[in-house]
Amino acid sequence: MSLSVVVLAAWAVAFLTLNVILCVRVWRIRDLPTWRRSLPAALLCAALAASLTRAAGITVIASTVAFPLNLATLVVAYGEIRAHRRLERAANGARELTP
Repeated sequence: MSLSVVVLAAWAVAFLTLNVILCVRVWRIRDLPTWRRSLPAALLCAALAASLTRAAGITVIASTVAFPLNLATLVVAYGEIRAHRRLERAANGARELTP
């Protein structure tokens, strides 16, 4: 096996691990509605399903849909986490100013 294949596989595993970690973090934010907590996980499941079509010999779907769905998972989850942190900081700042 060539080194480039090993590097590509390691990158894919790292990217998938990051997506799963972010999905779990978003799922644990109780302030969000259920549909917003489950959206990153649903996107990740759709991406994994699209990637699995490659095993069935349908490579067009996998190469067209899988990576954009993985990227959307990353963007949505990271955006939810950042928004939650921003709201927490604002709430904590307001509490500190209250006598």
